[in-house]
Amino acid sequence: MAPSGPVSDAEETISKKKKSLKEKSAAKVRDYESHVLVCTGSDCKKRGAKETRKAIKSEVRSEGLLGEVRLDTVDCLGLCKHGPNAVVYDGTEPKGTWYLGLHESDAPEVVEQHLKNGESVERLAAQRRPRKAKKTRK
Repeated sequence: MAPSGPVSDAEETISKKKKSLKEKSAAKVRDYESHVLVCTGSDCKKRGAKETRKAIKSEVRSEGLLGEVRLDTVDCLGLCKHGPNAVVYDGTEPKGTWYLGLHESDAPEVVEQHLKNGESVERLAAQRRPRKAKKTRK
């Protein structure tokens, strides 16, 4: 049987934390049609990633897609020598469409064709190579 005396400060703090955890689990993530990740690592930054991101954001805004497209930056996507790089995740390609060497002048085409019309820009999209076969242990 639980003690019937006054609740201690520690018990009250624990109770508040438990309640807070329950409330946090009810949080919802907004659903976007597309999620664009622009690399802002040092090599991509040197090659104009900041300007590329600004151009994409400007185009998204002018096309009225702000509520449909999430645009974020990431520290590094790898493939640094090809930068600035970006990945678009949407319903058309679950693995994402990678754009390597994406410049601010490419932003209107990517926003219009890919983000608005759902078709990747083939001339800018990186080609996928098959994964190397795993070696089997004997």
